Amino acid sequence: MTIGDFIHTLASQLEAIYDKYEARSVARLFVCDELNLTTTQMYVCMDYEPDETTLGRLAEKSSRLIKGEPVQYVTGIAYFHGLRFKVDGNVLIPRQETELLVEMVCDSSLSEAEANSPISILDIGTGSGCIAVSIKKFLPEAKVFAIDISEKALEVAKYNAQSNNAEVSFAQFNILSDGKFPSDEKFDIIVSNPPYVRNSEKALMHKNVTDFEPSLALYVDDSDPLLFYRNILQFIARHQPGHNTIIFFEINEYLGEEMLQLCRSFGYNAEIINDLSNKSRFVKAINALNQKS
Repeated sequence: MTIGDFIHTLASQLEAIYDKYEARSVARLFVCDELNLTTTQMYVCMDYEPDETTLGRLAEKSSRLIKGEPVQYVTGIAYFHGLRFKVDGNVLIPRQETELLVEMVCDSSLSEAEANSPISILDIGTGSGCIAVSIKKFLPEAKVFAIDISEKALEVAKYNAQSNNAEVSFAQFNILSDGKFPSDEKFDIIVSNPPYVRNSEKALMHKNVTDFEPSLALYVDDSDPLLFYRNILQFIARHQPGHNTIIFFEINEYLGEEMLQLCRSFGYNAEIINDLSNKSRFVKAINALNQKS
């Protein structure tokens, strides 16, 4: 069987889960990552016949794809902001829209750096570390600190920081607690992509998310969907009162107005920023008392 034959067969099987275009994309990505090929190399090698051992390995691992497991978990590889990250079932798969969150933080940091050098940034709920590591790669002079409640997620994040040559400080901390924070640093920018999918919204999501990605990092109870955002704002008020902090949140697209009200109740001027699909995806908040003109 040639590489082209394998991709065609796998894509056909995946059409039971994905649409035709996505099934083909998943099959190609799987083969590229498993055989360490670029997209160009894959096309050049379409008529190449791998040995039986390689074909056996591809077939065994692709069976997980056919059951709906995300390709990134099967290969253990995800790409984010031009960087390569290890992922497993302990962390969310980085999303393309979250790259915009990193870009907003970096743009704001470059402006802030004129007054504060080096700038200090905290990533709350770091997961795979994709946000913190990407920020550090693009802002090498920044001091980047990242926290997560999950010890296993932090192991993945630390690996990703090391493999991408990014000096990030990590610590285990539950942002829902009022315990002592593991650093006395005052942060100029705080960024977070916390759990924000309401339990009632699970039915709208693809099974490769609901069946495989960690619930701890995804869902909140419908009765208190802004739980994490409120606790983060309380943490900032407690940890660094009066400090001129800029906050960037990724949010539930259906709760934009509620998020603005919450931020304003803590004394922040806040604005919604849309993603590339024109959905309300991010909030930027600046302390109203310290906001620059």
